[in-house]
Amino acid sequence: MSSGPNPLARALHLRVGEGRTLLVLGGYLLLVTATTTILSATKNGLFLSAYPGRYIPHVVIGAAVVTAVVSVVFSGVIAGTARRSLALRLTTVLVAVVLASRWAFGWDPRMALVVYLVMSSVQVLALTHAWDFAGDLLTGRQAKRLAPLLGIGASIGALTGGGAVPAAALTLGTENLLVIGGILLGIALPLLWLLPEPVRPVDETTAVGKGAVRSFLTGAGRGFRSIGSEPLLRLMAVGVVCLSLTGTLIELQFKLALQATLDKDQITAVMGIMSGVVGVGTLVAQVVASRWLFPKMGVSFAAALHGGLMAFAAGGAAVFGGIWILAALQALDDILQFSVQKPVEQVSLLPFAGAVKSSAMATLGGVMRPLSKAAAGGLAILLASRGHVVPILTAASAAVAFVVLFRHRRLYMDALVKALGRHTVDFTARTDVPLVVDRAALAVIDRGLADQDPTVVVFSVSLVEQLPPEDAIPRAVAQLRHAVPEVRAEAARVLGRLDLAPEEVPAAPVLEALAREPSRFVQASLLATLGEWQVATHPAVGAYLSASDLRVRRAALVALGKSSWEGLSAELERLLRADAPSEDRLVASGAVGDLGAVDFLNQVAGAVEDATARPAALEALSALGAPAVPVLAGLLQRRDLPLPLRRSVITAVAAVEHQAGRDALIALADEPALGPAALTSLQRLRRDGRLDAVDPARLRSGLQAEIRKGLRYAMVATLLRGRDELSQDERFIAAELEGLAERASYRVMRILTLSHEPERVEAVRLALGSPEVGTRSNALELLEGTLSPQEGRIVIPFAEAMADGFPLDRVASLVAASEDIRGAPLKALVEDTDWWPRSLALHGLGRDAEITFPGRDPGTEEDVNMIPLIERVMILKGSQLFRYFPGSDLAGIASLADEVHLEDGESVFEQGDVGDAFYMVVRGNIRITRGSHELAVLGPREGFGEMAILDQETRSATATAADPTTLLRIDRDSFDRLIEQNPSVARGIYRMLTQRLRNTLAQVAAG
Repeated sequence: MSSGPNPLARALHLRVGEGRTLLVLGGYLLLVTATTTILSATKNGLFLSAYPGRYIPHVVIGAAVVTAVVSVVFSGVIAGTARRSLALRLTTVLVAVVLASRWAFGWDPRMALVVYLVMSSVQVLALTHAWDFAGDLLTGRQAKRLAPLLGIGASIGALTGGGAVPAAALTLGTENLLVIGGILLGIALPLLWLLPEPVRPVDETTAVGKGAVRSFLTGAGRGFRSIGSEPLLRLMAVGVVCLSLTGTLIELQFKLALQATLDKDQITAVMGIMSGVVGVGTLVAQVVASRWLFPKMGVSFAAALHGGLMAFAAGGAAVFGGIWILAALQALDDILQFSVQKPVEQVSLLPFAGAVKSSAMATLGGVMRPLSKAAAGGLAILLASRGHVVPILTAASAAVAFVVLFRHRRLYMDALVKALGRHTVDFTARTDVPLVVDRAALAVIDRGLADQDPTVVVFSVSLVEQLPPEDAIPRAVAQLRHAVPEVRAEAARVLGRLDLAPEEVPAAPVLEALAREPSRFVQASLLATLGEWQVATHPAVGAYLSASDLRVRRAALVALGKSSWEGLSAELERLLRADAPSEDRLVASGAVGDLGAVDFLNQVAGAVEDATARPAALEALSALGAPAVPVLAGLLQRRDLPLPLRRSVITAVAAVEHQAGRDALIALADEPALGPAALTSLQRLRRDGRLDAVDPARLRSGLQAEIRKGLRYAMVATLLRGRDELSQDERFIAAELEGLAERASYRVMRILTLSHEPERVEAVRLALGSPEVGTRSNALELLEGTLSPQEGRIVIPFAEAMADGFPLDRVASLVAASEDIRGAPLKALVEDTDWWPRSLALHGLGRDAEITFPGRDPGTEEDVNMIPLIERVMILKGSQLFRYFPGSDLAGIASLADEVHLEDGESVFEQGDVGDAFYMVVRGNIRITRGSHELAVLGPREGFGEMAILDQETRSATATAADPTTLLRIDRDSFDRLIEQNPSVARGIYRMLTQRLRNTLAQVAAG
């Protein structure tokens, strides 16, 4: 922050300019509320002194209907209208209306009825528009925190206006308060010039060309349509109706009691005093709401609080009665209205689009609320002869509001999720729909089985599985003689999956097919089918135990094991012994997993160290389930095993269908080397519904570690970027650290998916990267509502910084020892637990000799005269092949590179040579020629021959040194080993090839 935040802004995460906006908004609401407070007291004083009490309910109904009609018109006007322009015009009209009302009353006191009706509409329009205007200037999280603070401005307005009413009414007369109200409203007008124009998205319903009338009708009806279609808005509508009904019934009882006791000016004075009391109470309540209610308990608790307190208080009033109890009850309703309900309405509507929000607010506040007042007036008329029922009805309506609004939180969170996922499409669909078998279906399958296209036949054979056994067996057996091996293999697999009784098993034709089958993978399928039927015998199947194809040997061993072959244990012992060939251990390990032979657990664990047998051994350990978890956990603790191998063990643990495997992965979540791999596996299990929500306390240390790393990397990167002159090395280091901060942010969200709904957290993660401020704000609001308070204190500050792009001052306030980092950014990373940021820092400090690659002893690094590791990574980043790789992955590739020194004119390779390596130019130049034609001259950090490490094609050109040149050379064998150890490298290759294909297609499309 360039100018530094003031104390209020710092507490609210606002910049100075935003703090100014807050103060202006507060002042605007103060003046508007003071005006409406004065107008409320004035209209009641004028009317109650001029008309008998029996007219009160009728006039309340009339005022409600007039206000509702005016609000519907207002809803149509605001559609597509610039907010400041509308605010200026509206305020000007309201001032004129208020002053005209004073003239009308002076002309004829009986105009008090008209004044009452007009002022009711003026009050609603002024307050509704003021809060709506404020809402358009605030994001969701700002509204949640600032609505109570803005309400303080409104409370002071109510206090000021109410406090001035008694003296003004008794000295100037009630009617002259209309002039004062008009003046105050006019003073509020200039403040609108100090506020920015709210940015509102263009709504397709107000597009140019629809016509003014149609646009007006669309806007006027949008609020009703929104309430009808959105569950949260329906709930808010019911809550507003019930609370308005409650408040109006209290108001009617109170006004009747006032009229029976006081005269005009006294009534106005009492109403003013009431407003002052309400202002004081609201001011206190706003402070409580901003410091405790909203941050600690949330908007949902506040939404239900109003109804609950009113139900309790109205019940007491029904029992005790009296004018002063009614006065206290109305004061409580007004206090809650301004301090709780107004902010709740504002925040509750934030997940919706701007036009929908404004229309719905106008409908709720300007239509539903007045109509509820009209309904209350009608009830008062009906119950005029049974006055004792009204207090009971008042308490009942408040109780209904409490019950309804109790559901607020769930619907509010759902609305946020919907807002964040508004543009997503669910492509999931059921694919396991069973086939309805009838004569027509059989005919279609038979035609498919006779088709000339093998693909159609394979698909038709797969459908045979859904037929009754009497129809399926002859069709599948017949396909065992098909000319295409894939068809025969599918037929064998289908026969093995049929639910057959022992006497129905067609063993003889399968054995005959096995005896004549030349294809190895079909033999494996036939053997697997015999094993499923448990009819494999050693004389018929035993010969396949020595087959050259490993799949066949494994299938034969499994088939015999499932058929209770007595020699199984001895054969497994022989194949799994320590000095057995790798192929034998591979076959036996796979068979142990298929058979669930727990007795051979330790022997299979030993086979994990055999690179050839390792995949089958890990697969077998996963299949053995819970008994294998301690063995797998032991492998993870072995520091002598290579890190890539231990990561493969994590994948095996994740495949164990038992809680013991899940617990082992959770225990690794905060482990620096294996934690990311464990989190990836846990997230996949959670997404697939195979992992229940994890207690956040078990993940807290890992969560805090990732947050600390992300903040630290972001701060160092920002400090490097802020230097006046940035070297190429520093730019590279800053970019890598920014990437590490992003990856830490991703891992934070990944950890949260383990304890909360994955879809919701993923929606938050995507929305936090949105360029739209409102979307990011909604995401933070949803995240805060999802987390527990303890989690929120840890995560929310980090998420706020992440959503804002990690601003330096914000990050520094969250990082321990931030001043030390400011003084020496790179030194702060020298002791980092992760080797890659530590290596980056050492390189930036010129201490490359201290950099060691993971898994290697310090003494085995390249000579000091050779190219440092970080510089190699920077060189490889210049290649199209490697430009998208994370630096930590690319370091593994760079460590495999050899240096090649060439003299001027010396050849690298000739056209037609077999490609076996990729090269990057470090210094000098390389001339690429085809025959006598020069294709290109490549300079430093340019690569060539990259496709040679992906295929075995011959070179299409000749490469020759044009100057004394130094190259980095990566051969295919080294690259293949790296991919085996680190699958993320393969993903980088896929990304590069995909990008290259897209570029090629774009060029073709462009001609």
